[in-house]
Amino acid sequence: MKTTKALTTPTGKLMIAAFAALLLLSVSGAVIDLTDETFEHQTQASTGQTTGKWFVKFYAPWCGHCKSLAPIWEELDQRLQQSETPHGILLAKVDATKNPQLSKRFQIQSYPTLKYFANRQMYPYKGSRTVDALYAFVTEGYKTAPTDVIPVVPSAFQLKMKEWRAKFQQLTEKHDQLKYLLDDFEHILQFRKNAAVVLMILGMIVGGIFGMIMCWVMGGSGGTKKVKSKND
Repeated sequence: MKTTKALTTPTGKLMIAAFAALLLLSVSGAVIDLTDETFEHQTQASTGQTTGKWFVKFYAPWCGHCKSLAPIWEELDQRLQQSETPHGILLAKVDATKNPQLSKRFQIQSYPTLKYFANRQMYPYKGSRTVDALYAFVTEGYKTAPTDVIPVVPSAFQLKMKEWRAKFQQLTEKHDQLKYLLDDFEHILQFRKNAAVVLMILGMIVGGIFGMIMCWVMGGSGGTKKVKSKND
């Protein structure tokens, strides 16, 4: 009796409303915003996808087709979450205009671009953008759809090279030789790592030998001068 009376008080009603809101959120889910920093950590797209299947929408805020797809995307999320059969599918979106690393990694050239990550595969979606068609694809249709290779996560070196290129863009535009040199250097370090290591080792050896020669020459010149000054 006391418990029933407590629930009828204003505080009790507020607690019930809060609990109901939390329950609704847990059931309905929500479209997840992914960024350059969070994409790989949350989706694990290139490492195993143990967090579930992900249907990702790459969009631009100014794109008319993206705006039309937005409510459909939300409705699809609701339908997946309320389905009697749990599919373990998460819906996400990426603002391609604010996340250049992801745009470049997945070669996003038009908006919206839809990619489904499931079972360690990536399935590009190019079908109808209705809730029924999208739902059918992510639950069963993708199993017979063609796949694309999941691009690897850019290394720290690649990101640093991109940063350097941005800094030296004006110089490379004026000096073609510098641009070619940077291209060759990046290619060697990306695809010919063994050759890069050998070049670095040779550079260190040559530099060390050159430094020893210079020290010997400078030391010899100083010694000669001292001997001459004594004789004088």
